[in-house]
Amino acid sequence: MKLNTQTIVCGIIGSPITHSLSPAIHSAGYAAKKLNYTYLAFEVNDLKGAIDGIRALGIKGISVTIPHKVAVVQYLDRIDDRAQKIGAVNTILNKNGKLTGFNTDCDGAMKAIEEKTTIAHKKVVLLGAGGAARSIAFGLKEKKANVLILNRTIQKAKELASATNARFEGLTELPEIKKCDILINATNVEIVPKEVLHKNLTVFDIRYNPKETQLIIDARKSGCMIVYGYKMLLYQAVAQFELFTGTAAPVEVMEKALLQRLKG
Repeated sequence: MKLNTQTIVCGIIGSPITHSLSPAIHSAGYAAKKLNYTYLAFEVNDLKGAIDGIRALGIKGISVTIPHKVAVVQYLDRIDDRAQKIGAVNTILNKNGKLTGFNTDCDGAMKAIEEKTTIAHKKVVLLGAGGAARSIAFGLKEKKANVLILNRTIQKAKELASATNARFEGLTELPEIKKCDILINATNVEIVPKEVLHKNLTVFDIRYNPKETQLIIDARKSGCMIVYGYKMLLYQAVAQFELFTGTAAPVEVMEKALLQRLKG
């Protein structure tokens, strides 16, 4: 659809932003639904100025990525309950100049896992205690999972565990994976020994580029159930699409666009 004076603008802010796959995902959805929307990527270092601009220009919806997910909270008019608890926002909805923050990373991760297995009362090992791990930990808490957080920095693991009623340990406890039902890697490194993987384990590596991480390769060889990292990216975008447009997202079309970009 050609841009015109009625086109509704959405987009993503972050730095760096050139690597973002979000424009391809959202744009494919708009085209499939024949919506007069466009989705742009904005390199943002002046966060307050960008938020003022969103209000002034009437930009309808914004995805927020690194490094702004925490800092953006202070500039918004309202934060939904879940995002408030998590302490991070990855989605902004502009309604008549009032900006509300949401966190759809949490939804995206839970949806990705639940495509393959249930979560309630499962033993889960969560690797990492950073921003992504935080969103996932709160989702696991909502789903009533029994969570063990393992992190290189014990204090960060302790803080996240305290906020989500989880247990915590250092990376010396990686053998605990042998006893768990679900393993989630929310770090950007390969730290899981092959020997702790087992056939009754569901393995979710949130890294999506490359699609086949070494952990995913090792997990498949061990007979584990696989959850690809790109699924979290997809489903958080699906939730954003529906907030921005008020209509059901064409999930298959958006997934196809995402996979094409990953192959490219």
